[in-house]
Amino acid sequence: MSTMPAAIYTREHYLNASYGWKSWLLTRDHKRIALLYLISITFFFFLGGAFATMVRLELMTPKGDLFEAETYNKLFSMHGIVMVWLFLIPSIPTVLGNFLVPMMIGARDLAFPRLNLLSWYLYIIGGVFTLWAIVAGGVDTGWTFYTPYSSLFSNTHVVLTVVGIFVTGFSSILTGLNFIVTIHTMRAPGMTWFRMPLFLWSHYATAIILVLATPVLAITLVLVGVERIWRVGIFDPALGGDPILFQHLFWFYSHPAVYVMILPGMGVVSELVATHARKSIFGYPFVAFASLAIAFIGFLVWGHHISDPRWWNRAHARCDLWLAWLLRFVGHL
Repeated sequence: MSTMPAAIYTREHYLNASYGWKSWLLTRDHKRIALLYLISITFFFFLGGAFATMVRLELMTPKGDLFEAETYNKLFSMHGIVMVWLFLIPSIPTVLGNFLVPMMIGARDLAFPRLNLLSWYLYIIGGVFTLWAIVAGGVDTGWTFYTPYSSLFSNTHVVLTVVGIFVTGFSSILTGLNFIVTIHTMRAPGMTWFRMPLFLWSHYATAIILVLATPVLAITLVLVGVERIWRVGIFDPALGGDPILFQHLFWFYSHPAVYVMILPGMGVVSELVATHARKSIFGYPFVAFASLAIAFIGFLVWGHHISDPRWWNRAHARCDLWLAWLLRFVGHL
């Protein structure tokens, strides 16, 4: 008596639901988009690491053995630009956030799947502009693009690099907007705010920073390009501009951006510790609110990045005044 082999049942999931490059490049599945981000971000990580390796090889001896001074400036600038704008800031939110946020709140996908895919395409377009600048000769302004050097004196491809970062910024804005709307409106029944994992709180705080701070960076980079192309006096003191204004605008974004890098990582650590310890996080509400507090207070403390002695003297005077007021208040108590 012959027996027919039992049919092997393969459960359909995001990897085998469909095949072919179109199914990936046109997907609206948050898990697939997370993997697309993972592949592209990993590429830029190794590219930035290659620049860092060349910098470290040059620094093995005091003498310039491998590169000229101008080339060295381009190498450490391109290392910073690639690592900060194309790896550090988008890495955890776009990969782990895209993959896990919907599943952790019991949703089938993010609130705006098409915007999610568009954010990846914007990231790729911004990365292509940056790669174009690198291949064309690079940029030597450092990752901060300080004026007036970047807007007036640099002979490298500043505008092309600025366009790449400008476009990439819109990718961050769309990702943050998607997270905020998803967490607000798509939580499963019973998933109240204080039942959410701390990973979600950290990404919610990160999304607030991305949505509120990134437009300031975008307009700042546009102003750099405008001054460089049309010689409008925005940051050039010779034309009535103020280079310190650039520092205020840039660090209003870039100081909170530090927490875009660290807050998602803190959320990951919170989940790993709680899971492997098989205990809930002690002081859960305080940790959740601390994530939000870090995001909001991060917008108020960019002043320590300002490299202007006059501004620092005024800032110290204000701090001394507030400290004296605080001591007087405590003394009355």
